[in-house]
Amino acid sequence: MTPLPRLDGALCVVTGGTSGIGYGAALGLARLGAELVLPSRDLERGEHTAAAIRKQTGATVWVRGCDLGALSSVREFAEGYLRTFRRADVLVNSAGALFPTRQLTPDGFEATLAIDYLGPFLLTRSLLPALARAGRVGAPARIVNVSGEYHRRVRLDLDDLQLERGYGLVRAGAQAVLAKLMFTVELARRLPPGVTANAVHPGAVRSGLLRNLPWPLRIAAALARPFMLGPEAGAETVLYLAASPDVAEVSGGYFARCAPLEPAAHALDPEACRRLWEASAALTEGARGLTNALRG
Repeated sequence: MTPLPRLDGALCVVTGGTSGIGYGAALGLARLGAELVLPSRDLERGEHTAAAIRKQTGATVWVRGCDLGALSSVREFAEGYLRTFRRADVLVNSAGALFPTRQLTPDGFEATLAIDYLGPFLLTRSLLPALARAGRVGAPARIVNVSGEYHRRVRLDLDDLQLERGYGLVRAGAQAVLAKLMFTVELARRLPPGVTANAVHPGAVRSGLLRNLPWPLRIAAALARPFMLGPEAGAETVLYLAASPDVAEVSGGYFARCAPLEPAAHALDPEACRRLWEASAALTEGARGLTNALRG
């Protein structure tokens, strides 16, 4: 594997950057010399994280308010970003949430779907002008979506994305990572030259998500914790996809341990991926001026 290059001057947006994989990715990108923008629902926590990254790396880090569970907040963040920064070299979608019982966001969406998938879907489309501005063929802007192996456990039911007919924490999380993987496949097909999108299975990583598990699963997670990856180790493949010249021409792939991994066949179904895209676009309707930069 080619050593990762320096990213001096690159501008990287990392969601979920206050803990877990997102924090590991943000710290790793900063160590490579990148400047960071951290969208955060909790500004105080975001600023605390930014200060820690600055102290360890000397990097420039901005924190901006963004609640991925509220589409209006995602739009507001994206509009402010495009006004202020104009370009983005890397977008890492690593934020996630799990809920023991079915919760609804202010927009009326099932919360895991909204935070883990619909918010990142809208954010990615909204920031595409900045990504297209930064990338070029051979030196692309890169989108990295954190997915996972649980995508193999479920099939997407487009008639019940909100899980009204039988909610379960594991099912909700598995549906979200499957949706992100299918989104990545379809996004890669639609992206203009000079922008790539890939998905990653990070492995079992210690994360704040574990706090939301029901108590039996929380006990199991606590017992497994010593064997889980830390944030930086969990982010290795994210950094590989964000920076390595080895994958500069790769788009629409699924990776683990810095190598391609074959996803489940149903995650690659072209018609299912297209239908999910159309359903997601309809659910996030109101994203303005986004389709012109996409093919199809």
